[in-house]
Amino acid sequence: MFGSRCFSLIASMIGVFLSGSVLLMLDENLPARRRQLMLKEAKAKYLLYIGVQPPEEIKPSITLIRIEPDTGQAFNSVGSVPPLPALTHNDAAYIFFTSGTTGIPKGVLGWHKGLSHFLNWQRQTFAIKPQDRCAQLTGLSFDVILREVFLPLTSGATLCLPPAKVEEFTPAQILRWLEQEQISLLHTVPARTQSWLVDVPHDVLLRALRWVFFAGEPLTDKLVRQWRETFPNSGEIVNLYGPTETTLAKCYYHVPADVLPGIQSLGYSLPNSQALVLGENHQLCGINEPGEIVLRTPFRTLGYINAPEENQQRFVKNTFRDDEQDRLYLTGDRGCYRPDGSLEFLGRLDNQVKLRGIRIELEEIETVLGQNSMIREVAVVVPEEPSSDQRLLAYVVPKTEQLPTSDTLRRFLKKQLPNYMVPNAFVQIEAMPLTPNGKIDRRALCQLSVNPWKDSEKTFVAPQTPEEELLASIWSSVLGLEKVGIHDNFFELGGHSLLATQIISRIRETFSIELPLR
Repeated sequence: MFGSRCFSLIASMIGVFLSGSVLLMLDENLPARRRQLMLKEAKAKYLLYIGVQPPEEIKPSITLIRIEPDTGQAFNSVGSVPPLPALTHNDAAYIFFTSGTTGIPKGVLGWHKGLSHFLNWQRQTFAIKPQDRCAQLTGLSFDVILREVFLPLTSGATLCLPPAKVEEFTPAQILRWLEQEQISLLHTVPARTQSWLVDVPHDVLLRALRWVFFAGEPLTDKLVRQWRETFPNSGEIVNLYGPTETTLAKCYYHVPADVLPGIQSLGYSLPNSQALVLGENHQLCGINEPGEIVLRTPFRTLGYINAPEENQQRFVKNTFRDDEQDRLYLTGDRGCYRPDGSLEFLGRLDNQVKLRGIRIELEEIETVLGQNSMIREVAVVVPEEPSSDQRLLAYVVPKTEQLPTSDTLRRFLKKQLPNYMVPNAFVQIEAMPLTPNGKIDRRALCQLSVNPWKDSEKTFVAPQTPEEELLASIWSSVLGLEKVGIHDNFFELGGHSLLATQIISRIRETFSIELPLR
Protein backbone atom coordinates (compact mmCIF):
# COMPACT_ATOMS: atom_id res chain seq x y z
CA MET A 1 0.00 0.00 0.00
CA PHE A 2 1.39 3.36 -1.06
CA GLY A 3 -0.08 6.76 -0.32
CA SER A 4 -0.74 9.55 2.11
CA ARG A 5 -2.85 9.58 5.27
CA CYS A 6 -6.54 9.76 4.39
CA PHE A 7 -9.82 7.91 4.82
CA SER A 8 -9.07 5.56 1.93
CA LEU A 9 -5.69 4.54 3.32
CA ILE A 10 -7.36 3.26 6.48
CA ALA A 11 -10.25 1.69 4.55
CA SER A 12 -7.74 -0.08 2.29
CA MET A 13 -5.80 -1.43 5.30
CA ILE A 14 -9.05 -2.98 6.55
CA GLY A 15 -9.83 -4.26 3.07
CA VAL A 16 -6.47 -6.01 2.80
CA PHE A 17 -7.07 -7.80 6.10
CA LEU A 18 -10.65 -8.78 5.17
CA SER A 19 -9.48 -10.20 1.86
CA GLY A 20 -7.08 -12.55 3.61
CA SER A 21 -4.09 -10.79 2.05
CA VAL A 22 -0.90 -9.65 3.76
CA LEU A 23 -0.40 -5.91 4.35
CA LEU A 24 2.85 -4.15 3.42
CA MET A 25 3.00 -0.37 3.93
CA LEU A 26 5.32 1.62 1.63
CA ASP A 27 6.24 5.09 2.89
CA GLU A 28 6.66 7.56 0.03
CA ASN A 29 9.57 9.15 1.96
CA LEU A 30 11.70 6.01 1.62
CA PRO A 31 14.33 5.84 -1.16
CA ALA A 32 13.12 4.15 -4.34
CA ARG A 33 15.80 1.47 -4.09
CA ARG A 34 14.72 0.52 -0.57
CA ARG A 35 11.06 0.33 -1.59
CA GLN A 36 12.10 -1.89 -4.49
CA LEU A 37 13.96 -4.19 -2.08
CA MET A 38 10.91 -4.39 0.19
CA LEU A 39 8.60 -5.28 -2.70
CA LYS A 40 11.03 -7.93 -3.90
CA GLU A 41 11.54 -9.49 -0.46
CA ALA A 42 7.78 -9.49 0.23
CA LYS A 43 7.00 -10.96 -3.23
CA ALA A 44 4.26 -8.36 -3.61
CA LYS A 45 1.53 -9.08 -6.19
CA TYR A 46 -0.65 -5.98 -5.92
CA LEU A 47 0.01 -2.33 -5.17
CA LEU A 48 -2.78 -0.05 -3.97
CA TYR A 49 -1.86 3.60 -4.50
CA ILE A 50 -3.88 6.36 -2.88
CA GLY A 51 -3.70 10.08 -3.64
CA VAL A 52 -0.25 9.78 -5.27
CA GLN A 53 1.25 8.40 -8.44
CA PRO A 54 2.56 4.82 -8.18
CA PRO A 55 6.32 4.51 -7.63
CA GLU A 56 8.38 4.36 -10.81
CA GLU A 57 10.26 1.29 -9.58
CA ILE A 58 7.15 -0.95 -9.76
CA LYS A 59 7.74 -3.99 -11.99
CA PRO A 60 5.17 -5.17 -14.58
CA SER A 61 4.50 -8.31 -12.53
CA ILE A 62 2.79 -6.19 -9.84
CA THR A 63 -0.85 -5.28 -10.51
CA LEU A 64 -1.62 -1.61 -9.85
CA ILE A 65 -4.94 -0.63 -8.25
CA ARG A 66 -5.78 3.06 -7.86
CA ILE A 67 -7.86 4.01 -4.81
CA GLU A 68 -9.89 7.22 -4.77
CA PRO A 69 -8.72 9.14 -1.64
CA ASP A 70 -12.12 10.39 -0.43
CA THR A 71 -14.43 7.47 -1.19
CA GLY A 72 -12.19 4.40 -1.18
CA GLN A 73 -13.42 3.36 -4.63
CA ALA A 74 -11.02 1.06 -6.46
CA PHE A 75 -10.18 1.56 -10.14
CA ASN A 76 -8.53 -0.85 -12.60
CA SER A 77 -9.05 -3.71 -10.14
CA VAL A 78 -9.21 -7.16 -11.64
CA GLY A 79 -12.45 -9.03 -12.22
CA SER A 80 -15.43 -9.34 -9.93
CA VAL A 81 -15.10 -9.28 -6.17
CA PRO A 82 -14.90 -12.84 -4.82
CA PRO A 83 -16.54 -13.83 -1.52
CA LEU A 84 -14.49 -12.84 1.50
CA PRO A 85 -12.53 -15.75 2.99
CA ALA A 86 -13.10 -17.00 6.52
CA LEU A 87 -10.04 -15.77 8.41
CA THR A 88 -8.41 -17.74 11.21
CA HIS A 89 -6.14 -16.44 13.95
CA ASN A 90 -3.23 -18.32 12.38
CA ASP A 91 -3.43 -16.43 9.07
CA ALA A 92 -0.60 -14.07 8.14
CA ALA A 93 -1.59 -10.41 8.43
CA TYR A 94 1.27 -8.00 7.73
CA ILE A 95 4.96 -7.50 6.91
CA PHE A 96 7.07 -4.73 8.43
CA PHE A 97 10.75 -4.29 7.71
CA THR A 98 13.49 -3.64 10.24
CA SER A 99 17.14 -2.77 9.67
CA GLY A 100 19.37 -5.72 8.71
CA THR A 101 23.09 -6.35 9.23
CA THR A 102 23.70 -7.53 5.64
CA GLY A 103 22.61 -4.32 3.92
CA ILE A 104 19.16 -5.77 3.15
CA PRO A 105 16.24 -4.90 5.46
CA LYS A 106 14.64 -7.82 7.30
CA GLY A 107 10.93 -8.46 6.76
CA VAL A 108 8.96 -9.60 9.82
CA LEU A 109 5.74 -11.54 9.12
CA GLY A 110 2.98 -10.99 11.67
CA TRP A 111 -0.30 -12.84 12.04
CA HIS A 112 -3.82 -11.98 13.19
CA LYS A 113 -3.36 -14.00 16.38
CA GLY A 114 -0.59 -11.74 17.69
CA LEU A 115 -2.21 -8.49 16.57
CA SER A 116 -5.61 -9.26 18.12
CA HIS A 117 -4.00 -10.43 21.37
CA PHE A 118 -2.21 -7.11 21.81
CA LEU A 119 -5.21 -4.98 20.84
CA ASN A 120 -7.52 -6.88 23.21
CA TRP A 121 -5.03 -6.46 26.04
CA GLN A 122 -4.54 -2.72 25.45
CA ARG A 123 -8.26 -2.05 25.09
CA GLN A 124 -9.17 -3.92 28.29
CA THR A 125 -6.21 -2.84 30.44
CA PHE A 126 -6.62 0.87 29.77
CA ALA A 127 -10.42 0.89 29.44
CA ILE A 128 -10.49 2.34 25.93
CA LYS A 129 -13.98 3.71 25.27
CA PRO A 130 -16.01 5.00 22.31
CA GLN A 131 -15.43 8.53 23.64
CA ASP A 132 -11.65 8.22 23.16
CA ARG A 133 -9.79 9.90 20.31
CA CYS A 134 -6.49 8.38 19.14
CA ALA A 135 -3.80 10.23 17.13
CA GLN A 136 -1.97 8.65 14.21
CA LEU A 137 1.45 10.33 14.03
CA THR A 138 3.85 7.42 13.40
CA GLY A 139 5.43 6.98 9.96
CA LEU A 140 3.56 4.55 7.73
CA SER A 141 6.45 2.06 7.46
CA PHE A 142 6.62 1.28 11.21
CA ASP A 143 4.52 -1.36 12.97
CA VAL A 144 3.34 1.11 15.64
CA ILE A 145 0.81 2.28 13.05
CA LEU A 146 -1.11 -0.96 13.75
CA ARG A 147 -1.92 0.00 17.33
CA GLU A 148 -2.56 3.64 16.44
CA VAL A 149 -5.08 2.64 13.76
CA PHE A 150 -6.72 -0.52 15.06
CA LEU A 151 -6.89 0.22 18.81
CA PRO A 152 -9.52 2.96 18.31
CA LEU A 153 -11.29 1.18 15.46
CA THR A 154 -11.72 -2.07 17.43
CA SER A 155 -12.87 -0.10 20.49
CA GLY A 156 -15.56 2.01 18.81
CA ALA A 157 -13.36 5.07 19.42
CA THR A 158 -12.28 7.77 16.93
CA LEU A 159 -9.12 7.61 14.85
CA CYS A 160 -7.75 11.11 14.16
CA LEU A 161 -5.56 11.56 11.10
CA PRO A 162 -3.38 14.68 11.01
CA PRO A 163 -3.18 16.88 7.92
CA ALA A 164 -0.92 15.77 5.09
CA LYS A 165 2.84 16.20 5.51
CA VAL A 166 2.67 16.11 9.32
CA GLU A 167 6.39 15.28 9.21
CA GLU A 168 6.97 18.93 8.30
CA PHE A 169 5.01 20.27 11.28
CA THR A 170 6.85 22.25 13.93
CA PRO A 171 6.44 21.10 17.57
CA ALA A 172 4.00 23.95 18.22
CA GLN A 173 1.85 22.89 15.25
CA ILE A 174 1.73 19.25 16.42
CA LEU A 175 0.77 20.27 19.97
CA ARG A 176 -1.92 22.63 18.68
CA TRP A 177 -3.32 19.82 16.55
CA LEU A 178 -3.42 17.47 19.57
CA GLU A 179 -5.26 20.19 21.51
CA GLN A 180 -7.66 21.02 18.69
CA GLU A 181 -8.59 17.36 18.12
CA GLN A 182 -8.96 16.72 21.87
CA ILE A 183 -6.72 13.66 21.61
CA SER A 184 -7.10 11.27 24.55
CA LEU A 185 -4.76 8.43 23.39
CA LEU A 186 -1.24 9.19 22.20
CA HIS A 187 1.58 6.85 21.10
CA THR A 188 4.99 8.51 20.88
CA VAL A 189 8.73 8.08 21.45
CA PRO A 190 10.81 9.98 24.05
CA ALA A 191 13.04 11.84 21.57
CA ARG A 192 10.11 13.20 19.59
CA THR A 193 8.30 14.22 22.76
CA GLN A 194 11.41 15.98 24.04
CA SER A 195 11.43 18.10 20.88
CA TRP A 196 7.78 19.04 21.43
CA LEU A 197 8.57 20.43 24.88
CA VAL A 198 11.04 22.93 23.44
CA ASP A 199 8.23 25.05 22.02
CA VAL A 200 4.89 24.75 23.87
CA PRO A 201 2.17 27.31 22.99
CA HIS A 202 0.71 28.89 26.12
CA ASP A 203 -2.85 27.92 25.14
CA VAL A 204 -2.08 24.17 24.76
CA LEU A 205 -3.00 22.26 27.93
CA LEU A 206 -3.81 18.72 26.64
CA ARG A 207 -6.42 18.16 29.33
CA ALA A 208 -8.25 15.65 27.15
CA LEU A 209 -5.30 13.22 27.21
CA ARG A 210 -5.99 10.08 29.26
CA TRP A 211 -3.04 7.89 28.29
CA VAL A 212 0.38 8.62 26.78
CA PHE A 213 2.13 5.44 25.60
CA PHE A 214 5.91 5.78 25.24
CA ALA A 215 7.97 3.16 23.38
CA GLY A 216 11.01 2.72 21.17
CA GLU A 217 13.81 3.94 23.45
CA PRO A 218 14.61 4.42 27.17
CA LEU A 219 12.19 6.68 29.04
CA THR A 220 13.93 8.89 31.64
CA ASP A 221 12.61 10.41 34.84
CA LYS A 222 13.71 13.81 33.52
CA LEU A 223 11.34 13.60 30.54
CA VAL A 224 8.48 12.29 32.69
CA ARG A 225 8.86 15.18 35.14
CA GLN A 226 9.16 17.73 32.34
CA TRP A 227 6.03 16.39 30.63
CA ARG A 228 4.04 16.42 33.86
CA GLU A 229 5.20 19.92 34.76
CA THR A 230 4.25 21.19 31.31
CA PHE A 231 0.92 19.34 31.11
CA PRO A 232 -0.12 18.60 34.73
CA ASN A 233 -3.62 17.47 33.70
CA SER A 234 -2.67 15.24 30.78
CA GLY A 235 -3.45 11.84 32.27
CA GLU A 236 -1.26 8.79 32.85
CA ILE A 237 2.05 7.62 31.33
CA VAL A 238 2.82 4.05 30.24
CA ASN A 239 6.18 2.71 29.07
CA LEU A 240 5.87 -0.09 26.48
CA TYR A 241 8.61 -2.54 25.46
CA GLY A 242 8.85 -5.18 22.78
CA PRO A 243 10.50 -5.62 19.35
CA THR A 244 8.64 -6.02 16.07
CA GLU A 245 9.43 -9.75 16.13
CA THR A 246 7.19 -10.35 19.16
CA THR A 247 4.24 -8.17 17.98
CA LEU A 248 4.08 -4.51 19.03
CA ALA A 249 4.88 -4.81 22.77
CA LYS A 250 5.26 -7.56 25.34
CA CYS A 251 6.02 -5.58 28.53
CA TYR A 252 4.50 -2.48 30.09
CA TYR A 253 5.11 -0.17 33.02
CA HIS A 254 2.54 2.26 34.41
CA VAL A 255 4.75 5.15 35.58
CA PRO A 256 3.70 6.10 39.13
CA ALA A 257 3.12 9.60 40.46
CA ASP A 258 6.41 9.38 42.38
CA VAL A 259 8.62 8.67 39.41
CA LEU A 260 11.70 6.56 40.07
CA PRO A 261 15.09 8.15 39.34
CA GLY A 262 16.90 7.36 36.09
CA ILE A 263 15.66 5.21 33.21
CA GLN A 264 12.16 3.91 33.84
CA SER A 265 11.44 0.22 34.24
CA LEU A 266 10.25 -1.90 31.32
CA GLY A 267 7.73 -3.29 33.76
CA TYR A 268 6.02 -6.64 33.55
CA SER A 269 5.02 -8.99 30.74
CA LEU A 270 1.59 -9.04 29.12
CA PRO A 271 -0.78 -11.96 29.80
CA ASN A 272 0.30 -15.22 28.15
CA SER A 273 3.82 -13.87 27.80
CA GLN A 274 7.05 -14.10 29.75
CA ALA A 275 10.01 -11.73 29.89
CA LEU A 276 13.08 -13.74 30.97
CA VAL A 277 16.65 -12.67 31.69
CA LEU A 278 19.10 -15.43 30.75
CA GLY A 279 22.85 -15.68 31.32
CA GLU A 280 25.47 -17.04 28.92
CA ASN A 281 24.56 -20.60 29.85
CA HIS A 282 20.88 -19.86 29.12
CA GLN A 283 20.00 -20.18 32.78
CA LEU A 284 17.75 -17.71 34.58
CA CYS A 285 19.57 -14.76 36.12
CA GLY A 286 19.02 -13.63 39.69
CA ILE A 287 17.92 -10.21 40.97
CA ASN A 288 20.20 -7.43 39.59
CA GLU A 289 22.24 -10.00 37.62
CA PRO A 290 22.63 -8.77 34.02
CA GLY A 291 21.81 -11.00 31.09
CA GLU A 292 19.95 -11.07 27.78
CA ILE A 293 16.25 -10.20 27.72
CA VAL A 294 14.40 -13.13 26.16
CA LEU A 295 10.69 -13.05 25.31
CA ARG A 296 8.43 -16.10 25.37
CA THR A 297 4.90 -15.93 23.97
CA PRO A 298 2.67 -17.89 21.59
CA PHE A 299 1.64 -14.47 20.21
CA ARG A 300 5.04 -13.68 18.69
CA THR A 301 5.25 -13.13 14.93
CA LEU A 302 5.90 -15.84 12.37
CA GLY A 303 9.49 -14.65 12.10
CA TYR A 304 11.60 -13.30 9.26
CA ILE A 305 10.74 -13.86 5.61
CA ASN A 306 13.44 -15.36 3.36
CA ALA A 307 15.84 -15.74 6.30
CA PRO A 308 15.81 -19.30 7.71
CA GLU A 309 19.24 -18.97 9.35
CA GLU A 310 18.27 -15.74 11.07
CA ASN A 311 15.09 -17.40 12.34
CA GLN A 312 17.09 -20.28 13.80
CA GLN A 313 19.46 -17.88 15.54
CA ARG A 314 16.83 -15.55 17.02
CA PHE A 315 13.83 -17.85 17.65
CA VAL A 316 15.30 -20.72 19.67
CA LYS A 317 13.76 -23.74 21.34
CA ASN A 318 12.78 -23.29 24.97
CA THR A 319 15.28 -25.52 26.79
CA PHE A 320 13.10 -25.50 29.90
CA ARG A 321 10.41 -27.56 28.12
CA ASP A 322 10.35 -30.44 25.65
CA ASP A 323 8.11 -28.73 23.09
CA GLU A 324 9.33 -27.80 19.60
CA GLN A 325 6.58 -25.17 19.25
CA ASP A 326 7.66 -23.37 22.44
CA ARG A 327 10.10 -20.78 21.17
CA LEU A 328 12.11 -18.01 22.84
CA TYR A 329 12.98 -14.80 21.02
CA LEU A 330 16.48 -13.54 21.79
CA THR A 331 16.13 -9.74 21.76
CA GLY A 332 19.84 -8.83 21.97
CA ASP A 333 18.92 -6.37 24.75
CA ARG A 334 20.76 -6.47 28.09
CA GLY A 335 18.64 -6.30 31.19
CA CYS A 336 18.08 -7.55 34.72
CA TYR A 337 15.32 -8.24 37.19
CA ARG A 338 14.69 -5.49 39.71
CA PRO A 339 13.91 -6.47 43.32
CA ASP A 340 10.18 -5.99 42.63
CA GLY A 341 10.34 -8.46 39.73
CA SER A 342 10.07 -5.84 37.01
CA LEU A 343 12.47 -5.63 34.08
CA GLU A 344 15.30 -3.12 33.77
CA PHE A 345 16.94 -2.15 30.44
CA LEU A 346 20.77 -2.05 30.44
CA GLY A 347 21.63 -1.52 26.76
CA ARG A 348 22.51 -3.76 23.81
CA LEU A 349 24.68 -6.84 23.36
CA ASP A 350 25.48 -5.95 19.72
CA ASN A 351 25.76 -2.94 17.41
CA GLN A 352 22.04 -2.37 17.03
CA VAL A 353 20.87 1.04 18.29
CA LYS A 354 17.60 2.85 18.83
CA LEU A 355 17.79 6.37 17.44
CA ARG A 356 14.80 8.60 18.13
CA GLY A 357 12.70 5.46 18.55
CA ILE A 358 13.81 3.76 15.30
CA ARG A 359 15.74 0.49 15.33
CA ILE A 360 18.96 0.69 13.30
CA GLU A 361 21.63 -1.92 12.57
CA LEU A 362 24.88 0.03 12.29
CA GLU A 363 26.32 -2.79 10.16
CA GLU A 364 23.71 -2.11 7.47
CA ILE A 365 24.95 1.50 7.12
CA GLU A 366 28.57 0.28 7.10
CA THR A 367 27.80 -2.33 4.43
CA VAL A 368 26.17 0.18 2.09
CA LEU A 369 28.79 2.90 2.67
CA GLY A 370 31.57 0.35 2.16
CA GLN A 371 30.29 -0.22 -1.38
CA ASN A 372 31.55 3.25 -2.34
CA SER A 373 34.68 2.82 -4.47
CA MET A 374 36.52 5.63 -2.65
CA ILE A 375 36.11 4.10 0.83
CA ARG A 376 38.61 1.60 2.26
CA GLU A 377 37.09 1.15 5.72
CA VAL A 378 34.16 2.54 7.65
CA ALA A 379 32.67 2.31 11.13
CA VAL A 380 29.44 3.93 12.29
CA VAL A 381 28.87 4.73 15.96
CA VAL A 382 26.43 6.58 18.19
CA PRO A 383 28.61 8.31 20.79
CA GLU A 384 27.23 9.13 24.20
CA GLU A 385 26.44 12.83 24.26
CA PRO A 386 26.34 15.03 27.37
CA SER A 387 22.86 16.08 26.28
CA SER A 388 20.03 13.66 25.59
CA ASP A 389 20.53 14.13 21.84
CA GLN A 390 22.05 11.25 19.89
CA ARG A 391 23.50 11.21 16.40
CA LEU A 392 25.11 8.84 13.92
CA LEU A 393 28.79 9.41 13.16
CA ALA A 394 30.59 7.67 10.30
CA TYR A 395 34.38 7.31 10.68
CA VAL A 396 35.88 6.81 7.23
CA VAL A 397 39.30 5.68 5.99
CA PRO A 398 39.54 6.81 2.32
CA LYS A 399 40.93 4.43 -0.31
CA THR A 400 42.26 7.08 -2.69
CA GLU A 401 44.03 10.40 -2.46
CA GLN A 402 41.01 12.02 -4.05
CA LEU A 403 38.75 12.35 -1.03
CA PRO A 404 34.99 12.07 -1.48
CA THR A 405 33.05 15.03 -0.13
CA SER A 406 30.58 14.52 2.69
CA ASP A 407 27.84 15.63 0.31
CA THR A 408 28.89 12.89 -2.14
CA LEU A 409 28.73 10.24 0.59
CA ARG A 410 25.38 11.54 1.82
CA ARG A 411 23.85 11.40 -1.67
CA PHE A 412 25.31 7.90 -2.17
CA LEU A 413 23.61 6.64 1.00
CA LYS A 414 20.28 8.37 0.36
CA LYS A 415 19.84 6.33 -2.81
CA GLN A 416 19.62 3.15 -0.71
CA LEU A 417 18.84 4.06 2.90
CA PRO A 418 16.09 6.05 4.65
CA ASN A 419 17.06 9.54 5.83
CA TYR A 420 17.14 8.40 9.47
CA MET A 421 19.97 5.97 8.62
CA VAL A 422 22.21 8.56 6.94
CA PRO A 423 24.98 9.65 9.37
CA ASN A 424 24.76 13.19 10.71
CA ALA A 425 28.49 13.69 10.17
CA PHE A 426 31.45 12.02 8.46
CA VAL A 427 34.87 12.03 10.12
CA GLN A 428 38.00 11.20 8.12
CA ILE A 429 40.72 9.20 9.92
CA GLU A 430 43.96 7.61 8.72
CA ALA A 431 43.34 4.18 10.26
CA MET A 432 40.78 2.44 12.45
CA PRO A 433 41.72 1.90 16.11
CA LEU A 434 41.78 -1.82 16.87
CA THR A 435 41.26 -3.95 19.96
CA PRO A 436 43.93 -6.54 20.95
CA ASN A 437 42.03 -9.22 19.00
CA GLY A 438 42.05 -7.11 15.82
CA LYS A 439 38.47 -5.83 15.83
CA ILE A 440 37.51 -2.19 15.38
CA ASP A 441 37.65 -0.46 18.78
CA ARG A 442 34.33 1.38 18.77
CA ARG A 443 34.86 2.76 22.26
CA ALA A 444 38.09 4.39 21.11
CA LEU A 445 36.27 5.88 18.12
CA CYS A 446 33.66 7.43 20.40
CA GLN A 447 36.43 9.12 22.38
CA LEU A 448 38.00 10.78 19.34
CA SER A 449 37.43 14.49 18.91
CA VAL A 450 34.80 15.08 16.26
CA ASN A 451 35.49 17.59 13.52
CA PRO A 452 32.71 17.23 10.95
CA TRP A 453 34.13 16.52 7.51
CA LYS A 454 33.32 19.64 5.53
CA ASP A 455 33.61 19.70 1.78
CA SER A 456 37.09 20.82 0.79
CA GLU A 457 35.86 23.40 -1.68
CA LYS A 458 33.93 25.23 1.01
CA THR A 459 35.83 27.85 3.01
CA PHE A 460 34.63 29.32 6.28
CA VAL A 461 32.83 32.64 5.85
CA ALA A 462 31.93 34.41 9.09
CA PRO A 463 28.56 36.16 9.57
CA GLN A 464 28.56 39.62 7.99
CA THR A 465 25.38 41.25 9.33
CA PRO A 466 23.64 41.42 12.75
CA GLU A 467 20.95 39.06 11.44
CA GLU A 468 23.53 36.54 10.24
CA GLU A 469 25.32 36.74 13.60
CA LEU A 470 22.06 35.97 15.42
CA LEU A 471 21.33 33.02 13.11
CA ALA A 472 24.86 31.67 13.48
CA SER A 473 24.55 32.00 17.25
CA ILE A 474 21.33 29.96 17.21
CA TRP A 475 22.96 27.25 15.08
CA SER A 476 26.03 27.16 17.32
CA SER A 477 23.92 26.84 20.46
CA VAL A 478 21.66 24.05 19.14
CA LEU A 479 24.48 22.09 17.43
CA GLY A 480 26.97 22.56 20.28
CA LEU A 481 29.63 24.17 18.06
CA GLU A 482 31.99 27.09 18.70
CA LYS A 483 31.39 28.77 15.35
CA VAL A 484 29.20 28.43 12.28
CA GLY A 485 29.80 30.02 8.87
CA ILE A 486 27.12 31.40 6.59
CA HIS A 487 27.78 28.71 3.95
CA ASP A 488 27.86 25.74 6.35
CA ASN A 489 25.39 22.91 5.79
CA PHE A 490 23.12 22.14 8.75
CA PHE A 491 23.22 18.37 8.19
CA GLU A 492 26.97 18.27 7.57
CA LEU A 493 27.41 19.87 11.00
CA GLY A 494 25.46 17.05 12.67
CA GLY A 495 21.94 18.42 12.43
CA HIS A 496 18.80 16.30 12.09
CA SER A 497 15.04 16.84 11.94
CA LEU A 498 14.47 17.13 15.70
CA LEU A 499 17.25 19.70 16.07
CA ALA A 500 15.78 21.55 13.08
CA THR A 501 12.55 22.04 15.05
CA GLN A 502 14.58 23.73 17.81
CA ILE A 503 16.20 26.00 15.23
CA ILE A 504 12.77 27.01 13.87
CA SER A 505 11.48 27.68 17.39
CA ARG A 506 14.42 29.93 18.31
CA ILE A 507 14.19 31.82 15.02
CA ARG A 508 10.54 32.54 15.74
CA GLU A 509 11.38 33.79 19.24
CA THR A 510 14.28 35.93 17.99
CA PHE A 511 12.84 37.37 14.77
CA SER A 512 9.07 37.01 15.38
CA ILE A 513 8.56 35.21 12.06
CA GLU A 514 7.13 31.81 11.15
CA LEU A 515 9.26 29.55 8.95
CA PRO A 516 8.19 26.13 7.63
CA LEU A 517 10.36 23.16 8.58
CA ARG A 518 10.95 22.50 4.87
